[in-house]
Amino acid sequence: MQNNGVTQSKDWQIVENSILANLEKSRVDANSELKPGSLKLPHPYLSIAEGRNLLFYWDTYYTNLGILHNKDLRHYALGATENLLYLVEQLGYIPNSTEQWGLNRSQIPYLSMIVREIYETSETKNKEWLKNAYFTIKKEYEFWTNTNSNNIEEHKTNIPGLQRYSHHATEEEMLTFYNEIARRFDFGELSRKEKLKLADHWLAEAEAGLDFTPRFENRCADFIPVCLNSNLYTYEVNFNWMVKELNLLDQPDWAGLAKQRAELINKYLWNEERGLYLDYDSKNKRHSNVASVINFYAMWAGIASPAQAKKIVENLRLFEYEYGITVCEKMNHERTYQWDYPAGWPPVHCYVVKALDKYGYKKEALRIAKKYIDLVTRNFNEPKPPQVYDPETDRIIYRTKGKIYEKYNVVTGELFDGEYASNEFMGWSTGVFLYLKKYVERTRK
Repeated sequence: MQNNGVTQSKDWQIVENSILANLEKSRVDANSELKPGSLKLPHPYLSIAEGRNLLFYWDTYYTNLGILHNKDLRHYALGATENLLYLVEQLGYIPNSTEQWGLNRSQIPYLSMIVREIYETSETKNKEWLKNAYFTIKKEYEFWTNTNSNNIEEHKTNIPGLQRYSHHATEEEMLTFYNEIARRFDFGELSRKEKLKLADHWLAEAEAGLDFTPRFENRCADFIPVCLNSNLYTYEVNFNWMVKELNLLDQPDWAGLAKQRAELINKYLWNEERGLYLDYDSKNKRHSNVASVINFYAMWAGIASPAQAKKIVENLRLFEYEYGITVCEKMNHERTYQWDYPAGWPPVHCYVVKALDKYGYKKEALRIAKKYIDLVTRNFNEPKPPQVYDPETDRIIYRTKGKIYEKYNVVTGELFDGEYASNEFMGWSTGVFLYLKKYVERTRK
C-alpha cells in the first residue's frame, strides 16, 4: 500500500465497502438457539464474527461506534444496547460474555457510555427510554460499588471510593478456568490451593477485559485499576447529565461523587515522577511496575489536568510504534501476554484517539487513527504470516486476503499471535475501523 492520500483513501474505501457488505453475516437473531448454558437475548445484534453467537460486554461499545450513524445498521447497535440493559435487569450485572464460561464475572463497565451514545445520536431523543435506562444502569453501578444488598462480587478496596476487579466463580469454576489458561501458560506443578489462588487473580484480570497482561503483575485483585475507576467516574458524570436531561429529583449527588473519585484517582493513581497514571497496588502501597497505555483512560474521562495530559502525551513514545499503539511499555517478562508489547488492539487505538482529541492533541490523534486504519488495510490486502499454528485449537490457521483480524503487531505491521492466533474478526475490529476512518475524514476537512 503506497503511503499517499489518494492510494490510502482508495484502499481504505475498499476495506470499508467489504466491512459493510459482510457485517450482517455476524447477525444473531433474537432468542437464538445457542451453545448449552448460553444466555438467549431478546434483541438481534451483531456478534464478533460469523457463527460466533455471543455478546461480549466492552466489545459492544466499540462495535456500536462504527454503526451508530449507518441507517441500515444502527438498529443492531440499539439491539445490543437493549440486550445489555436486559442482562442487568435479569442478573444484576453484565457478564463478560453470554456463553457459560463468561457468566462468573463482568467486564470493564461501559453501559452508561453506550446508552448516552445511543441517545445523543438518535433523532427522537426518547426521554422515557433514557429514564428507564438510567435506573437500570444505576443497578449496574451498585454492582461495581457494592452499594446495594445484592453483593454479587466484592469490588471494594482498602481505599474507600475506589474499586477493583473481581469475580464470583465457584471453586469448581476456578479450577476449570485454571486448566484453560494453563493451556496458554506453563505454571509448573501446583497444589489445589495454589491453583485456586492463581485463578482468583487471573479471573479478576479477565474481568478487566485484558486477558492477559503484565499490568497487574499476576495479582489483579490487589490492584486499583486506572481503567475501571476512570470509567466509573464517567458513569458518575453521565448520571449527572442524565438527571439534568430528565429533570429528575431526589437523586444522588453525582457531580460530588465524580469530583471525589477524580481526587482519589489523582491522589493514588497519578505518578508524578513517570508522568503517567499507573494501577495502584493497594496491598503493597505502590504503583504498578508496568506503564500501560491504559493511562489514557484518565484523559478520555477528562480527569487529567492540562499539565498532566501534556506529560501523558510526552510519554506516548512508550507505546507508539511505526504501525500503531501497543498496550504496555516494552519490558522483559516471564511470559508472553497478548495485552502487552507489541500487540495492538482496536479499542486501544480508539480510546487513545478520543483522549488526544479531547485535550486538543488533534495532530497526534489523527496520526494514530491513520496508523490503525493502515494496519488493518495492510493485512486485509496481504495477511502475514499467511499461516500459523494455534496451540489453543491445535490446528493450522490459513489466512486469506480480504479479511479483518482480531489483533495486530504494531512493530512489524503483521498479525499478532501471542497467547493464541489472531482470528478473523468483525465486532470491534470493524467498528473501530469505521469510526476512525470517519474521524480522519472529518478532521482532515
